[in-house]
Amino acid sequence: MYRARELRAKQKRYEREYGRRRGSHGLGKKIGGLCFLVFVLGFLFGRVVLAAEQLIEWENLSFVADVREAKEEGNPREDSSREEQETFSGMISEEEEMENISGYASGKEEPWNLRLVNFSHSLPEDFSVDLTEVGDGHQVDSRIAGALKEMIAAGKAEGYGIWIVSSYRTMEKQVSLYERKVAQFQKQGYSLEEARRQAGTMVAVPGTSEHQLGLAVDLVSSEYTGLDERQEKTGSYQWLVRHCAEYGFILRYPNDKTEMTGIIYEPWHFRYVGVEAAREIMDQGICLEEYLEQKAR
Repeated sequence: MYRARELRAKQKRYEREYGRRRGSHGLGKKIGGLCFLVFVLGFLFGRVVLAAEQLIEWENLSFVADVREAKEEGNPREDSSREEQETFSGMISEEEEMENISGYASGKEEPWNLRLVNFSHSLPEDFSVDLTEVGDGHQVDSRIAGALKEMIAAGKAEGYGIWIVSSYRTMEKQVSLYERKVAQFQKQGYSLEEARRQAGTMVAVPGTSEHQLGLAVDLVSSEYTGLDERQEKTGSYQWLVRHCAEYGFILRYPNDKTEMTGIIYEPWHFRYVGVEAAREIMDQGICLEEYLEQKAR
């Protein structure tokens, strides 16, 4: 009898120990399965986000191309939303309103140095320009390279370091910059349409950038290289504003002219227009659009 009781006790101890081990093993399997599920869900989510970003980028590029094509044909896309059609109509009406400014309506061919490129006047698809290196890998229209170098050298001679940070841009480069800015606004919570609108005031829509024209450069001071309004506090900027017209350049996007230019105030963006026009524009404190409007009267 004693032997039987001892065997039953051993059996109970074994069952308890086996139960604990089995429970522990089962819990481990559950945790492992949960970790694997989390990994799979994370991987799938990442793929979905990547696909969404690629789709947004494709739609943005498609929108830019479609608007340009529609503007040339005179009709908005048939499948465009009401908001996009209103945007298109706004572009057309603004373009018609601006035609007289540049002499397009009368069929006149504007001088190369006064060519208007902005939100309502895009470059033709077959546009090309002869480029010349101006240092550090930068290029501009060959006809302004000499004046640009002379202006920078004159500033340096007076103790002001002036650096070129952006010059001629290809269409591909402009598209990249524009799409990057659109994506930044989307991450801030803007809708795609509003992100495009906001981005367009800071980075010109591809095909409407003066950098693609080859007549514009972004210039910063060696003492401060940021592309923001603090640039106007530098000695180099103040020297440029006083002397740029002597070399045929203007401050292209002055303060309080955004409504006319479509671009925010940029105290770093200078554009070549020729000495005569530059002096009139800088002396009057106006923008290129206003100057061309005066000449068209």
